[in-house]
Amino acid sequence: MSERPTPPPHNLTHLNYHKIPPHKVDVPGGIIDAHNHTAAPELTRLFVDVAADYGVTQFYTMCQLEHVAGLKAEFPGQFHFVAVPAWKLQMTFDDAFVEDWIRRLDGFASQGSKLIKFHAAPGTCRRWGITLDDPRIQRVAKYAYDLGYHFMTHVGDPKAWFFGKGTYSDGTYGKFEDQFAQLERMLEKYPDRIHLGAHFGGSLEAIDALARRLDKYPNYIVDSSATKWIARAVAEQSTDALRDFLIAYQDRILFGSDLVVGEKYDYAHYASRYWVHQHIWEGEGRIKSPIADPDAGQGFNPKTGEFDPAKAT
Repeated sequence: MSERPTPPPHNLTHLNYHKIPPHKVDVPGGIIDAHNHTAAPELTRLFVDVAADYGVTQFYTMCQLEHVAGLKAEFPGQFHFVAVPAWKLQMTFDDAFVEDWIRRLDGFASQGSKLIKFHAAPGTCRRWGITLDDPRIQRVAKYAYDLGYHFMTHVGDPKAWFFGKGTYSDGTYGKFEDQFAQLERMLEKYPDRIHLGAHFGGSLEAIDALARRLDKYPNYIVDSSATKWIARAVAEQSTDALRDFLIAYQDRILFGSDLVVGEKYDYAHYASRYWVHQHIWEGEGRIKSPIADPDAGQGFNPKTGEFDPAKAT
């Protein structure tokens, strides 16, 4: 008897992603995916088609400036653009990079963009030698502010990364809670602009702290993006506490997938993220996630907030 083929990492449970569960709520005009990363139109077409199957019709996307005109022409009215710099793994965060970022802000603004993203996760801060307080970042922020931009930030990474074998577990990155002081200084500096916190503001594993931040800063909102991370964090929460949080801040939470467009991705990969999000927010019962999660089992105990060797793999 032949063995069943090894499932791909986006479908461990052998789902038929073309068999789409019905939505519980009808959204006139379709769902907006407020956090994704697209590219050239020919690479983005499959992503748009999959999204449409799952009821998603509009996107706030992070693509390079060079792709904006093409996406607007190919998908009229569907894309809104988050201004980003020309990030590259091999680069130097120097004056030339900042000047290019500012030039790109002008270019995005001419295409109607009103949102700029700052990436200040612990790994990013170390790699480029920056924080949101860095004078170079503040120069860009002030320029964007004067152009009328609102702000989006990635501050915070999964709490599990600070424990066990996690990315930040060697003790040199500080504590999970240390990530957010720079964000609050930014919120205080520009109180008259909307600040969108990517990935539930990096704080879904600490919803009490996130709730306090939302209460203190009425200009702060969050999105639900980063599917594996959010699925993991939701599973760790008290269902009642999470439900109460979502109801209390329902007008401050945007839907987002964090899907990244690329040549290597097929229909099932894109669909897996939308399928999982749909189950999280509209489904019933606890299930095994169909998406492989290499960050699970790092030893973080959500009940105690501490490292638990029994949970480390």
